[in-house]
Amino acid sequence: MSKSAKQSRRASRPPVDALQYEKLALSAFGLCDRQLSQLDTLVTLAASICRNPAVTLEERRRQQTLLELLVDTAEQYQQELVCDRELFQVIALDAKGIPQSRITANRAARLLEEAAQSAKEAPPNANTIQRKRTPAKSATTSVRADAQQPVAAQH
Repeated sequence: MSKSAKQSRRASRPPVDALQYEKLALSAFGLCDRQLSQLDTLVTLAASICRNPAVTLEERRRQQTLLELLVDTAEQYQQELVCDRELFQVIALDAKGIPQSRITANRAARLLEEAAQSAKEAPPNANTIQRKRTPAKSATTSVRADAQQPVAAQH
C-alpha cells in the first residue's frame, strides 16, 4: 500500500479525545454491569424452576435437562462478561491517564466508580445520551477473587 493511501485512511477517522474515550469506556463498563445483573436474574429464575419440576416423569426429564443447560450457559456468559469488564476497566484507566500502572481489579473498579460519580455531577452535554444506570454496588461485589491479580494498563 502506498504512503498516501495509508495517510488518507488515518485522516478519514478523526482522533478521539480523552474525555470521549473515557466516557465510552465508562459506558461499556456500565453495560457489563447491567448485563451481569440480567444474567444473575436469569440464573436465579432458572434455578428456581429447577427446584420446582414438572409433573410427569418425561416432562421432568426434559425440563430439568433444558434448565440445567440454561443455567450452565448463563454462568458461562457471566464469566465472559467479567473478563470483558476487566478489559473495559483497563481502557478507562488508560483514558483517565493512569498508563502502565499496576493495580488490582478492585482498585480499578473504585476508580471507575469515582469517574462515573464525577461524570454524573458534571453538567450534561447536549450531545450526551442519558441512559438508565444500575447501582454501582455490583462493580465492587462481583469482582472475583481470581481477578485480584494486578492489571497492567499498556499503550
